[in-house]
Amino acid sequence: MKGTSLRLFLATIVIVFTVCTIMADDFCRAPVTDEISKKMEVEESGTENVENEAVIETERIMPSVKTKPDSLLHRFKAEEEQIKEKSTYSLMTDDIDHNIFINKVDGYTVRIPRTMRVDMEFSEIRAVLENQELRIEIYRQKLDQGKGLGIESYINYSNRFIENQIDHKNELQETIQEGDLSIQLLQWSRKPLARIAEDKCYYASVEMPLDDKKEVITFLFKNSRPFENKNYLEIVSSLKLIPVTEQPYTRAIKHVENKSWNEETAKVYQHYFGQNSKLHWGIFETNAPLDFNELKKIEGKLEFTFPVLLYYTGILEGKEMHPNLSKALENAKRERRLLELTLQSVEQMPGEGNMVYDVLDGKYDRYLKNYAGAVAASGEPILFRLGNEMNGDWCVYSSHHTSKDTEIYKAFYRYVYSIFEKAGADNVIWVWNPNGKSFPDFKWNDELCYYPGDEYVDVIGMTSYNTGTYYQSENWTEFDQMYDALYNKYTKRYDKPLMITEFSSSSVGGSKDAWVENMFRHIDKYDRIKVAIWWDGCDWDAEGNVARSYFIDETEELVRVFRENLARYR
Repeated sequence: MKGTSLRLFLATIVIVFTVCTIMADDFCRAPVTDEISKKMEVEESGTENVENEAVIETERIMPSVKTKPDSLLHRFKAEEEQIKEKSTYSLMTDDIDHNIFINKVDGYTVRIPRTMRVDMEFSEIRAVLENQELRIEIYRQKLDQGKGLGIESYINYSNRFIENQIDHKNELQETIQEGDLSIQLLQWSRKPLARIAEDKCYYASVEMPLDDKKEVITFLFKNSRPFENKNYLEIVSSLKLIPVTEQPYTRAIKHVENKSWNEETAKVYQHYFGQNSKLHWGIFETNAPLDFNELKKIEGKLEFTFPVLLYYTGILEGKEMHPNLSKALENAKRERRLLELTLQSVEQMPGEGNMVYDVLDGKYDRYLKNYAGAVAASGEPILFRLGNEMNGDWCVYSSHHTSKDTEIYKAFYRYVYSIFEKAGADNVIWVWNPNGKSFPDFKWNDELCYYPGDEYVDVIGMTSYNTGTYYQSENWTEFDQMYDALYNKYTKRYDKPLMITEFSSSSVGGSKDAWVENMFRHIDKYDRIKVAIWWDGCDWDAEGNVARSYFIDETEELVRVFRENLARYR
């Protein structure tokens, strides 16, 4: 009797466990299942009611994360992220070859090929639809007409890259009139780039104003073969507006442990960027680290030695090696300074086109291999900042210059990363550094569109300057006015250590001494900012006059303010 009772008891336990497992599994999938049966009501005029249609969800590959695959916590979090993303859209069968994509965040539907995968990881910015041949990015952009941003200025500024006819072949440019709305169409191509697999180098952009002309929807098409008879217009013409029913979802940018570092680099990272690390200071001084004389004079006045130095380098035409890189690395090592080494592509000679395209076509392979080799050979830990401020139109690697296509920058970043990996550069801490504000401040130029992936970034860089009032369009901005909002945004977006890779204040338009005092009062409250680097120099106007004076020792009073406040960081 006891044996029978025991067997019944054990059987009951098994059944309960099985039921609980199924219920838990169903619970995780519930939002997706609910979508399948959910009635979609489209209330806007001229939009079909999609009630009773079967809804299907396309599976998207989640970004790779360096975590044990059997980690239950990781699996749960990944599934939770997937559910949140999928709540922002639906796919509904239209016919055997097409689905209706329903964007619940931006409030529209479009008819797309059934083979297309959906990426809504940054749904507050855009929707991405992609298959092997075609990629579509869709942006719904509000226009601040109070600041002079109308349809025409948005379109003209967005498409200025087409003026570069060395790299871009303008194939078609026309206006399609729909009632009192003018739809702008631009079609172009560039040559395939050798370092991009299955390069989609045929483009079309369609800007469609909405009825009130306070918004515009931008379609950016990329194809691996030439477009036939503007066939992308079939997708554009299927656009229908619907009510917004979901809040935006933005994928969490995750911290990923870098296991490729050598022992010394891992220690340096922990020292500067560990959770309990204090704030460390750095400086850009024009001559250092090639020459320390001027820097040491400044440090003598301030009675402070800066442990971090910012040094700029470029990808140079006609060179196989950067002429000063090895010396800079050696000098920084000798002086026991951590180098924030910055590498940028630069503007080429007239008639040469955009250097980023040439890098991705293999033209600078030898230069980059030698550069990475020199960094690896030094063995010293460095902070490496590649292509900073990419969301600023003053950078030639910004998508403002490369077809509004942020995938070009990401390919550039990942390609250089791969060169460093092959060189065995296990002493590199990778810093990804957008500008604090995007210029132009359009969705297709949002910093997240440039993000190369969690596994390619160790530290997030922040940059925002008080540029002063030398130019009429600029304003005097206090430190906390800039960094309160920026810090709040970054801590929400990025689960990675933060550093201010460069910042400063002009002396034109206000009291620079008071600005620095205010900066020291506030900076310690940003506990995730681990390094801050003052930019000691100036910007010049077109006539060669100093427009923005950022010098750290500009006046005796300013020197006193820095000296007294830096004392607590010694």
